Amino acid sequence: MTRERTAMDILLVNASVKARSKHARLSPPLGLAYIGAVLLGERYSVSAEDCNLTDFNPTRMRRMVEDRAPRIVGISTNTETYPNGLRIAEIVKAVDPRITVVLGGPHATVMHCEVAREPNVDIVVRGEGEYAMRDIADCLVRGRGSIDDIGGITFCKDGEVRVTPDRRFIVEPDELPFPTRELFPLPMYERPATLLMSRGGCPCDCVFCAVNNIWKGRRRFRDPDNVVAEMLFLVHTLGSDEVSFADDTFTLSWKHVTGLCDRLIRLEDSSCRWRCTTRVDMVDRPLLEHMRRAGCVSITFGVESGSQRILDAVAKNITREQVLAAVGAALEVGMEVLCSFMFPHPDDTDETVHEQTTFMKALIAMGATVSLALTTPFPGTPYYQHPSDHGIKILTNRWEEFDAKHLVIETKYLSEARLQSLLGELLRDVGLRSDSLPV
Repeated sequence: MTRERTAMDILLVNASVKARSKHARLSPPLGLAYIGAVLLGERYSVSAEDCNLTDFNPTRMRRMVEDRAPRIVGISTNTETYPNGLRIAEIVKAVDPRITVVLGGPHATVMHCEVAREPNVDIVVRGEGEYAMRDIADCLVRGRGSIDDIGGITFCKDGEVRVTPDRRFIVEPDELPFPTRELFPLPMYERPATLLMSRGGCPCDCVFCAVNNIWKGRRRFRDPDNVVAEMLFLVHTLGSDEVSFADDTFTLSWKHVTGLCDRLIRLEDSSCRWRCTTRVDMVDRPLLEHMRRAGCVSITFGVESGSQRILDAVAKNITREQVLAAVGAALEVGMEVLCSFMFPHPDDTDETVHEQTTFMKALIAMGATVSLALTTPFPGTPYYQHPSDHGIKILTNRWEEFDAKHLVIETKYLSEARLQSLLGELLRDVGLRSDSLPV
């Protein structure tokens, strides 16, 4: 008995991490959901698959491509999932070499020339993918225009890598439709209701972050009315009892945050619970109180280190006193507080690591929760581009180990063996399990 084939225009695939991960299955991939919404609005037939929900199964992927017979397969990857993204591309081409494979995401954006040379990748999308994928579909499915005229893509032609001019970033994010999360099986996610307040660059220049290398531009904020409309859609239409903002720094614009809070407070049904992430120097007690009245129940602060010497060295531009003040204020107004840390830092010594341990324990004693990620020199960060300038040595070239769980750097003062020892001591003293690292 043969399986029924349902030919469609575009299959969107979120490549999976190497090993099954609760963190990777937390929320549906917003980027693909936005792309899907734009394509559906242009009346393309679209389906999607998040491989993190089922792990990467080559046989299942092959059957999916055979059954859906897409004209284009768009694969989203970050650095950790890039190897599996290439495996998916290989499977697609094995099923039908005429299918166009498009790769996008932060890793592909930064490493676009390298990715474009992969034999099973036809096109790389740099940066925002919504309109680039629409233009690619217009060209390949409906025969409109030429690939050479599409901005923001990289591809090989006649044995040479072609890099088209950068695409203008979306100036008004409110012009985009709400992401089509329904392309994914929402009941399988712990937090299916994620959304963005803004998109784009960041005014901070932390040396471990690649945001500004990827976005290369200012932050663009959505109108608070548009954000509230999406929140209400998530709560009332999808039945979510809590929404999560995916912004790295939610409170970059107090004007937009207070505007959002004002509108939520004025709602007759003000029971919309939400959580967010930000910096300790971008909140104060009145703002936190306002957010709490508007339904914010949980906030995450990126702290990174408990040593002032290290905070200064990584250009975090915050003080330990600011951390204590922000955490204390958030706890006092009734929020859950998570403080995220990194280990190791290039200038770490035994002393600074012990300072970090002590500071993490102090925050726990206050009532906060802490998490730890292992410092990873992602492409696009100064750590990856100029490791010797920062006194670090990158220990592996296996992209799947760039997951914030593996120790992939050695620092100028601490050997790999000593770092492993200190990591074990830190986890033990703070009360974290090694399997709690965020992957």
